[in-house]
Amino acid sequence: MQSDVDNSSAAAAAQSDRKRVLPMDAIVASALCIPLLIERAVLLASPMPMQDFMTYWSAGRLFLTGGNPYSMSATVAIDRSLGWAHEQQFVMLNPPWSLPFVAPLALMPFHVAHVLCLAISVLLEAVCSLVLWRYFGGSRRLQWIAIVVLATFLPAAAAEHYGQITPLILAGITGFFMALRSGRYRIAGACLLLFALKPHLLYLVLLAILLWSVQQRRWSIPIVGALAAAGAALASIAYNPNTLGFFHGTFQAALDTDCGAGGFLRTLFGRQHVWLQSLPSLLGLLWFGWYWLRHRRAWVWEQRLPLLLLVSIVTSPYFWWHDFTIGLPAIVALAVHLSRTGRWAVAALFYLLLQMFIGSYGVSSKASAASLLWIVLYGLVRTLRARSPQGSAPESVPDAAVAL
Repeated sequence: MQSDVDNSSAAAAAQSDRKRVLPMDAIVASALCIPLLIERAVLLASPMPMQDFMTYWSAGRLFLTGGNPYSMSATVAIDRSLGWAHEQQFVMLNPPWSLPFVAPLALMPFHVAHVLCLAISVLLEAVCSLVLWRYFGGSRRLQWIAIVVLATFLPAAAAEHYGQITPLILAGITGFFMALRSGRYRIAGACLLLFALKPHLLYLVLLAILLWSVQQRRWSIPIVGALAAAGAALASIAYNPNTLGFFHGTFQAALDTDCGAGGFLRTLFGRQHVWLQSLPSLLGLLWFGWYWLRHRRAWVWEQRLPLLLLVSIVTSPYFWWHDFTIGLPAIVALAVHLSRTGRWAVAALFYLLLQMFIGSYGVSSKASAASLLWIVLYGLVRTLRARSPQGSAPESVPDAAVAL
């Protein structure tokens, strides 16, 4: 009896020690990422560039006043009036159902709307980080790690800085999977409208959602999602018929932009090889076919989403490195698993070097191609986890979801 008591006491002491050590490991890892935190602070304190947010604001203004929100000449005229003096020209490439989200910004003066967009982006990302930490089974005691992850995640900092729409897409992803877990399938379907703000980035995730919905007979998810997108598009066209200009020239404008892994291939082998732009997507579809067939019978979203999300972004037809803001769920998931297994220092060092390497290329096709390293980070954490003792099961996630 005494031996049992001693063993129990030893086990409790070991568990207590582990709880004390784990936060210290996380603190050391956070210290390694101080350069990233400094870079994020510098971005927040720097003057915000006009170009990305300017395209949304100009499109919203044209939409509200009856113009063509996809007209390059009309957009450039507004941009010039805002003080844009560079030769490079921009036009919004998001589909018509995006217009109800950007139009309200155009009701305000440009600089006021720009600052408001920054504040909303930071708030959305912070809330999503905490919610995702709990979604992937993270401990409430350690949820501050989710904020550290966000604070050192430079794609999110760049998205805020440029006034990108990706934080809103991140909110849609977070809302979708939380609604899915709670069985609110119609709400989940409605959240798909936010996925569709940049649907090419999430093409594999959307395909998986469709196949999963059919397999589970959750018809309301794709139906509500399709109705939401159609309703927003039709409402935009009804308010401003010039919205149909989306179908004239925006796809070509996307192809003319050197970004994404496909754009990088075209810079290497010749921009005339347009098919190279879609080659990564073809490879992504082939990978997805294998991945789905392998895991479809025991598909757990908490387990499959991180890798699926990363592959979807890096193989999309075109993307910029700051589009990895919507890859934040994968990074938070990796942090949750590290919180159970340790090995923080190695992962944090790679996390630091990875972002420094990608960031060294600035906003370019090279930076987009270098973003493939996010998948390498995923593989590294899997390896570290395999070499560590199994962590405790998450508080609110089935055991099957513990594995990456």
